[in-house]
Amino acid sequence: MVRNGSQRFLKEEIVRRYLLYVGSLKQIDYSRNSLLRIDAELFNGDKDAFLIKHSSLGELELVVTLLSDIKMVTNHLRHWPVDLLIYDERLGAMDAIEAIAQMEEDIKNLAQLWGPDFHFPKGRMIVLLEPSQDISGKTFALGRSNVKDVIVAPPTLAKTLRWVARLIGGEEKQHHKIGAAFSGGAVEGFLYQAGCTYALNRALKQGSLYDCQAYSGVSSGSVISAALAAEVPLHELILSIKGKSTRLPPFSSSLIYDVAGKHILSRIAKQTLEWEGLNPDKIGQKILKSFPTALLKGDRLHSFVLRAISEFNSKNSFVTLENDLFIGTTHQDTFEHVVMGLPPWQDVHISDAVRASCALPPFFAPHKIGGQTFIDGQITGVCNLELLVKRRCNLIFIIDPIIPYSSYEVGMTEKLGGIYTLIQSIKSLLHTRFRSELAHLTERFADVDFLVFQPYDECAEAMRGSPLKYWINTKITDLAYSTTLRRLRERHNVYNAKLSKYGFQLSSPEELYELERHGLEI
Repeated sequence: MVRNGSQRFLKEEIVRRYLLYVGSLKQIDYSRNSLLRIDAELFNGDKDAFLIKHSSLGELELVVTLLSDIKMVTNHLRHWPVDLLIYDERLGAMDAIEAIAQMEEDIKNLAQLWGPDFHFPKGRMIVLLEPSQDISGKTFALGRSNVKDVIVAPPTLAKTLRWVARLIGGEEKQHHKIGAAFSGGAVEGFLYQAGCTYALNRALKQGSLYDCQAYSGVSSGSVISAALAAEVPLHELILSIKGKSTRLPPFSSSLIYDVAGKHILSRIAKQTLEWEGLNPDKIGQKILKSFPTALLKGDRLHSFVLRAISEFNSKNSFVTLENDLFIGTTHQDTFEHVVMGLPPWQDVHISDAVRASCALPPFFAPHKIGGQTFIDGQITGVCNLELLVKRRCNLIFIIDPIIPYSSYEVGMTEKLGGIYTLIQSIKSLLHTRFRSELAHLTERFADVDFLVFQPYDECAEAMRGSPLKYWINTKITDLAYSTTLRRLRERHNVYNAKLSKYGFQLSSPEELYELERHGLEI
């Protein structure tokens, strides 16, 4: 058994939530004095941050940060978590509708620069208003913008905070579920996900990714999601990648690139036999039909997944798992997104679902399940995030290896040729689709926390070419491991606070640095 944190929800602990209170300078001075009157303590020595403990809050603690400059909201979000943002229009602050619009634009720019998990939804914003002639219209407009609530003529700050505490405290009574979603990226995507996931597990002092109640994967991400669901030790996958595992076959070029020679020859022969007497105008069409639907069989990948699952006492079945596993595929004829693990596809073998989800045309042969043919799941789906949300997952880890490589060197893409340009274009399309879907889900389900991990810096550079290189570049796994630890360290305040809401505990920045410094050691 790999699990080491499955009891984390049973322990009674202090629950801390972070509020950002934004208003005019006069309102902030008034609020600061109000907080001092209710014996709030300074938090981390910051004169604008207060820790509130009170018997009326029960096990809940509130950290309230006061901010008078609306332009500094995104700077705060870069360094600190925010569970709820309170905007107070009173005492001369900017009009609430204008303020919400400005913050929305600034947050959008922040998410572009820092990553999609820094998108802050309006569903976590509360607006405080004074009564006025146009109050009904303003309240209606703010409600249409999907802010969480609008309060007219609020009571004292202390009473407002107690109301907010009850609002947040109601969410604490829910039983939190954790999910993990993995998108594709071909061979290099798998190498990245293995290193990234291993780093996340090592970085957690309490809890692990094996504690998730639901996993989802498409394309190469289906391999990692199936491994976690079936409790295959991550260190064995790393050893397999490095050719050192004693329990799994080496994850090598020969495992991936099993040429479908028989299929290629039979298709060419079948098409060329029909050329006799062919209308010359249709020769072009016939040549295109002669191209094989796959260059690689994918049988060895199927065997690898089956071996990994069976080696560690797991059955090759969705229904016998202790958690939910969803593998996204694409029906080859209808081009509908089909999720294996959901009815009527819950009785298929996990290894068959993974093999189908990885069938990227024209490289890997399509895979037949139940008399129907399936291909790569990423063609029609983005790791089924909404499915995890609807399974009531409140925290979702997302490992997404597919990002286009951006460079400030003018003309670099042109120098590298048409194939490189095509690959980057495809990556850009998939990346844009992913960010759009995540932003949409973040707004629709404001109470869900997303943690997104993607290649950057030297890891992104190592993955900038074709994701289907002939050799297995183990350097990608090493870089994924080290850069993931670095990102956790650099954004420690935000990530640790999000994780602690769900019973996880992240190692200290000093401990993360030591793990990063020693590298991927098995």
